[in-house]
Amino acid sequence: MAVLGFSLGSTWTRSDTLSRRFSGAARLAAVALLGITRAAAQAPAAGVDIAAGRAIAIDGVAPGRAACAACHMPDGAGRPEVGIPRLAGLTAAYILDQLTFFAEGNRSNPAMQPFAKMLTAEQRRQVAGYFGSLPVPAERYLTSPRKSVLKNGKRLFEDGDFRIGLLGCANCHGQGGQGVGNFAPRLSGQSTAYIAEQLHGWKAGGLRDPKDAFMRAEASHLSDGDIASVAAFLESLQEAKEAQR
Repeated sequence: MAVLGFSLGSTWTRSDTLSRRFSGAARLAAVALLGITRAAAQAPAAGVDIAAGRAIAIDGVAPGRAACAACHMPDGAGRPEVGIPRLAGLTAAYILDQLTFFAEGNRSNPAMQPFAKMLTAEQRRQVAGYFGSLPVPAERYLTSPRKSVLKNGKRLFEDGDFRIGLLGCANCHGQGGQGVGNFAPRLSGQSTAYIAEQLHGWKAGGLRDPKDAFMRAEASHLSDGDIASVAAFLESLQEAKEAQR
């Protein structure tokens, strides 16, 4: 299911009356994003030295300074208990974009900016290639929300809410939160704490990076309870996947 009755590669199927509940700008943005999504999947950049990227991630590049793996872990699992995101499962291109934003001051984070600035453009490419090559690790489901919370999160993620002009997250991030190529990052299994932090930042109007105008618009429709629901639902998806193995 998806808001306004479309999913990736499909056409509008619900009534025009329903679609008119959304603002014209939201509908145009959705169509534009859908077009971008169809062309978004790309092969990883050729020529990336994964071994060099691993050495940077594990050992760092400056004496006395912690390396990437100190927070994001050698397997890219992150530290979900304190909201440090998992990098394994994200594409190398997406990770490289974020490292570049940090290094050039286009994305603000007091912990990440100094680390990114220590790396050359090629080192950023290598470390992004390393984390982007890692399989998604098995993770422990940290939160235990009520079924009603997960149900609400599932509804908002898959369908959005036409009454408030909210498009379903799945339209860009894919059903199951698996991400769509290099366009939209994988969200399934990311920690509740990290996802909620990002959504609250967008809701407050903060500029996270040069590409986040659409996310700020979407998050502005969410209540604090909705944010908690969506974040908990996305974290739960990893456990659901692991349980099916």
